[in-house]
Amino acid sequence: MRVAGINWVAALVAAVAIYFIGFLIYGVIVDPETWMAGQRITQADIDRIGLARIPYSFLMPLATAFGMALLFKWANVEGLSSGIKWGVLIAFLSAIPALWYGWVYGIGPASATLLDSVHLLLGHTVAGAILASWK
Repeated sequence: MRVAGINWVAALVAAVAIYFIGFLIYGVIVDPETWMAGQRITQADIDRIGLARIPYSFLMPLATAFGMALLFKWANVEGLSSGIKWGVLIAFLSAIPALWYGWVYGIGPASATLLDSVHLLLGHTVAGAILASWK
């Protein structure tokens, strides 16, 4: 289903893929206790914040997938290899440097930023593959 030249189903699937990659990294591959220690988050922090921010967690993958879909439309990006290439480029030229600002000017550890960078790189790469190869 295309609206305004964007395949909305592909964009939604790409957003789900980005979200799923995050789930795998932060919920399965990396032990939650290890992740909390790497982020310098305590159980008291988790108890104070709770799950209040979880409803917003899908906004970033949606914005990323639909933003990439729009860029792909404008640049006529098609095909699996082009989608992967463009996904990697967008990750390294926009998303990851924006994340690094938080590390450079913040107080968080480099290990947490590295893990988040891997998440963004994998998410953008898979989203690019989905968006550019979906017919």
